[in-house]
Amino acid sequence: MIRRALAWTLSVLLVMPVILLVLLSVARHWTWPALLPTDLQWRQWQELTAASSTLVAVALRSLGLSVGVAMVATILGFLSSRSVARHPRQGQLLVLLHLPFAVSPVVLGVSLLYAFLRLHLAGHIAGVMLAQLIFAYAYAVILLSGFWNSQVLTLAELAISLGAKRPQVWFRVLLPLARPLLFVCLFQTFMISWFDYALTLLIGDSQVTTLTVTLYQYFSSGDIRLAATCALLLLAPPLFALGINHRLLSATVVTRLEAQSD
Repeated sequence: MIRRALAWTLSVLLVMPVILLVLLSVARHWTWPALLPTDLQWRQWQELTAASSTLVAVALRSLGLSVGVAMVATILGFLSSRSVARHPRQGQLLVLLHLPFAVSPVVLGVSLLYAFLRLHLAGHIAGVMLAQLIFAYAYAVILLSGFWNSQVLTLAELAISLGAKRPQVWFRVLLPLARPLLFVCLFQTFMISWFDYALTLLIGDSQVTTLTVTLYQYFSSGDIRLAATCALLLLAPPLFALGINHRLLSATVVTRLEAQSD
């Protein structure tokens, strides 16, 4: 009973901020002590659905940037994590991979800005992507290095001894085993890029606008309604990905239970 009450309380606390953002995005007049908005408007959402909406273009740019960072970081991280896991100095390499997270993103961004200016990458989406990849790639290698345990390496060696070629080992043995962890890595690295603000602001040099940058601009200008609308757009992909992840986990559990019953 207590556990169920705590679960309901936690659910309400998690849902309430989203409900508040929805109300703020459609409220025209909402003054104290009114519990709910006294007048509603749909101007923000009508502008959002228009073909010429700037916010839609910013959202698509942010989505493309985050998907690109996640895919590159996951692919390179999976390949690199194998070398790190088999290296005799694995511990020292993992410590070095934690260095980007030990430094403030602002400090690291300022340090990178000079090099990116010399390379003519500052103010371009490619420069922002490379800057975000420093964090995403390091995170991917750290996360995926735990996959290469003795059992996985033994299975790979067994497949080779049975006549499997290198591509077959990767696509028929290693990738199927690593698929759940790769999905987690994709999601996490996507979040690193999706919610990034400091590196985008510094390396983008006000030329690359993402949803996080736009959200802070709306909030700083005092436009709470547009800021709430932008915040809801910022929440949409993570909530969608969490829903898919929940369904995949549920399907996996059902499959395992059916296999055990058989």
